[in-house]
Amino acid sequence: MAGEHVPEIRRATSADAQIISDLVIRTLRETNARYYSPDILESVIANFSSDKIAVRIGDRSVLIAMTERDIVGTASLHGNWVRSVFVRPDRQGQGIGARLMESVLVIAAEQGLGQVTVPSSVNAEGFYAKLGFVHLRDEFHGAERVILMTKALLSQIEQG
Repeated sequence: MAGEHVPEIRRATSADAQIISDLVIRTLRETNARYYSPDILESVIANFSSDKIAVRIGDRSVLIAMTERDIVGTASLHGNWVRSVFVRPDRQGQGIGARLMESVLVIAAEQGLGQVTVPSSVNAEGFYAKLGFVHLRDEFHGAERVILMTKALLSQIEQG
């Protein structure tokens, strides 16, 4: 990452909904397509229209990773669920997802949560494991396999 601008992490606004939608759909088509059948992929893509994302921005903590010009990643926290963690395909492997997750975990700790759970895609299981998430169980939504992973959070008291 030397020489690269480190993205700023900030809360998303409704004005970001279309760009987030485009980023998520691009990532699903370019990254997740290797792991899921076309019908499952289209079903997931249907959940990420700009209108649906705008609603989510209103009811959960949605974060984005921004460079000077572009949104390059997104993640959100809804209750104790980490949701919609996506990094643009050409920026994957540069630590952006880890920075987003670090910010999500800070919000979770500030909310007093003792643990968070993420419904991981097949292709992201290793990413979450590196961040200390452990496999809870697999769930199937039709033919779609979702890997539920969880991570315990240290409370502010335990951190000192």
